[in-house]
Amino acid sequence: MVRYLLRMLIAYALAFTAGFVVMSRVAHADETSATDKMRILYSTRFTFTDDGVPLVTVEIMGTKKDVHLRAKGGIVARPDGAGGSAIESDGGETWTITAENTKPAQIAEWTVVETLQPDDTVGVTAALARWKARGYDPRSFEIGTVFGVDGEVIDTREMRIAIDPVAAGKGAARAADLGKKFGVTTSVHQELVRRPAGTIIARSGTTTIKNPSVVWFAPKRAGETLTVQDVPTGTGGSQLATGTEDRRYWGSVYVTLDHDGSLLVANAVPEDKLLAGLVPAEMYPDAPAAALEAQAIAARTELLQKIGRRNLTDPFLLCSTQQCQVYAGAGKEDPRTTKAVDKTRGLVLLRDGGGMVDIRYSASCGGHTEDNDAIWGGEPDPSLRGRADDPNGGMSRITDDNIHAFLAKGGDAWCHAGGKKLGKDRFRWTEKLRADEVSTRVAVEYPEIGRVKSMTAKKRGVSGRIGVLTLVGEKGSVDVTGDLHIRRLLGGLKSTLFEVDRDGDTFVFHGAGFGHGVGMCQMGAMGMANAGKSHAQILGHYYRGTHLHRLY
Repeated sequence: MVRYLLRMLIAYALAFTAGFVVMSRVAHADETSATDKMRILYSTRFTFTDDGVPLVTVEIMGTKKDVHLRAKGGIVARPDGAGGSAIESDGGETWTITAENTKPAQIAEWTVVETLQPDDTVGVTAALARWKARGYDPRSFEIGTVFGVDGEVIDTREMRIAIDPVAAGKGAARAADLGKKFGVTTSVHQELVRRPAGTIIARSGTTTIKNPSVVWFAPKRAGETLTVQDVPTGTGGSQLATGTEDRRYWGSVYVTLDHDGSLLVANAVPEDKLLAGLVPAEMYPDAPAAALEAQAIAARTELLQKIGRRNLTDPFLLCSTQQCQVYAGAGKEDPRTTKAVDKTRGLVLLRDGGGMVDIRYSASCGGHTEDNDAIWGGEPDPSLRGRADDPNGGMSRITDDNIHAFLAKGGDAWCHAGGKKLGKDRFRWTEKLRADEVSTRVAVEYPEIGRVKSMTAKKRGVSGRIGVLTLVGEKGSVDVTGDLHIRRLLGGLKSTLFEVDRDGDTFVFHGAGFGHGVGMCQMGAMGMANAGKSHAQILGHYYRGTHLHRLY
């Protein structure tokens, strides 16, 4: 078994070596080592632990003015990582971290106009010449990563041809304009031009540490967890309610700088412990065993597939919200989900033609899954084609003409069967919003249209999910695009698979499903498992043209 690769990344995140312990009012670290550590944190590479398990860095929270940590038995702070000084305080079990003299990151947003394979040097050269002839100064960006385990090479890389960089926040509009101008599919690539800079200050009792850009922390006692206070919860999805709670984490935690110069906290954790905390946050722990196993495999594949492809300007590999994977830390594990993680150790889902599947899943598809490009744009993915979520799994389309009949029936949809116990309000649902509430929400983004009088679906995907919603107001109309954008604008609807009527001063939404509907339907997976299907059959139903492979 391959024990590790690319050891230079973050192995020191968990394997703290015995170091020189000091008691000090102020401890300083050298600038060079801090620069090296920051370069490593922003790297897209990853390593394996000595047990053969991938080590992953996951965001805990960002944009914080101060951070509070505690651990039973105390905390060891390491400004310089492994081989550097280990600092224990006289302040008991808690540390408070702030920052000073900070400078924000500089991020440029490029419009991606073509995507090619990384070994297609002829195609890349031709694409660069083509866009230079059109008056632009194009750049090529390689994203993704490549690694080998037991003779199997996993390559998630792609080469992006991008043009016309603009400041952060302006890339989406520029990409849309260029897409229309040239008739091409575009997306936004973020380039980290300059990392954020500043001094991290960690205090505990009379001990103060000042270190450029990052400080690492770990429990003093082996096998103990580290608690991060006031971690935001409920973020990242369409549901608008959020809160905070104290959360415990395995491994080590580091505090560094976010894009705007505020504080960001991340966790370096082995994949098995990460998945043990992640799977019960993604699926009910009392779901059937085969469904939990399918979820564990899907989550593992998603985790590895995303590395180097997302969060390219962040000092971590994965975020922990619904936009990535919902990781709630230690103490959220359940014996049934941990068993599913252990039973499927190292299993991932690969395309029959090579490479990892771009795993997507949602709570309930409502009886029909959706095409990936209908939700996020980009190229159609053969593994992520929308289809009826029933034993036949045939290709079909929900339109304005048949959506009413579709919503009125439950039929033999897998997610109907799987959600009878745990998700009845996710398969079919009704929401009511007063017209003045809708108008107030819409006025925040589109004040020019006045009070909203009606809304209609201008464009639907194959599942019936709305991609473009036309809002008609007293002073004009506007087309609202994007699945998540529409859901949030209308108060956090469960999905865009709905029809809407107006009843006096109230808009009534009759809908189906919870989430974007692409890839695996979690309620459907439970329905299939209840019917005796294996994890392989479940994954084969939702991701066509794929097969399982054990990496480690």
